[in-house]
Amino acid sequence: MIANTIVFDLDGTLIDTAPDLYGTVRWLLRHEGRADVSYARVKDLIGDGAGPMIQGSFRDTGDLPEGAAYDRLMGLFLEHYRAHLADRSEPFPGAIAAVLRWKARGARVAICTNKRFDFTDRMLDLLGLHHHFDAVVGSDTFAFRKPDGRHLLETIRLAGGDAERAIMVGDSATDVGAARNAGVPVVAVSFGYGRGSAHDLGADAVIDHFDQLDAAIARIT
Repeated sequence: MIANTIVFDLDGTLIDTAPDLYGTVRWLLRHEGRADVSYARVKDLIGDGAGPMIQGSFRDTGDLPEGAAYDRLMGLFLEHYRAHLADRSEPFPGAIAAVLRWKARGARVAICTNKRFDFTDRMLDLLGLHHHFDAVVGSDTFAFRKPDGRHLLETIRLAGGDAERAIMVGDSATDVGAARNAGVPVVAVSFGYGRGSAHDLGADAVIDHFDQLDAAIARIT
């Protein structure tokens, strides 16, 4: 198989978003009179969205407010993060070069993320990257999200690609699960935010840098 569609996860795969997410978590904890949590702890929580970051960090520093009090925290988090989406976030080394290589070969290139679409769309605009992608799909684009395989399959469809000639690239068990559920080969990156070792995720290949992506895809297709 010669891949004609490459679908990337966003946080921890294409873009190193942890600095700005960590900054927002720290701001919220200070705003609420809580102690800090570690950068490593927040990186562990990123892949599942804003809710788990709030829940994990507040449980680590005391109790977790519920109901309207939790909704208030979520509102504060999203408002602050929206204003600081790309202060320090940037593509991982070699990421955009890899995107451009595959586009030059005629491949469709897309993003499938569990980040909200409006935040994803805004971040790509701020970083000047939006025009590189044939489709960008967020957690709220459909009624389902990764690891549901339909999230990945619909992303491929929107990009104008072919699921039988597609590759998923991600950093977490959520990404690998989506690929498996969609019947799509998957490459994991070792530098992302997934819990534990990328080699334990069950991906078809693991890369340490985007310079290794082409060779990894050649091995598994």
